[in-house]
Amino acid sequence: MDGIAAKKGEFTLFALLMRADAPGTWDLVVSASWLESGNLKATREFVRLLAQSMGEESLHQFSRVVALDSNDAPARFILENLPVEDDELRVQSTDLLGLQIQEAIILRAKKPRPSPAALPNRALHPLAQKTRHG
Repeated sequence: MDGIAAKKGEFTLFALLMRADAPGTWDLVVSASWLESGNLKATREFVRLLAQSMGEESLHQFSRVVALDSNDAPARFILENLPVEDDELRVQSTDLLGLQIQEAIILRAKKPRPSPAALPNRALHPLAQKTRHG
């Protein structure tokens, strides 16, 4: 996670989920501003970086890699209810918006920072101008 974040930017969500209907296999669920949900090219780039980071063989430990937008319901739920900055939170036997999770390991769940463009314009404006008379 850290190596890829250093190259591409911070993750909003980075979690391993073991679904109850697929015991013994892990799904890697990620979200980042640079990793668009539904963008196959961005997901392919992420998987390539992941393979470089952990090795091709280790990549096969995941049953699937899922990129979520931070506004998707599952991502929002995790960000609001299970925040983790750079630690590890383990959750056992839970229901995640209708999906039965046997185990979850959340390595990062941090709400995204607003982009500078989204912040209100806070330019300084003078209250009065001094004028010089003669």
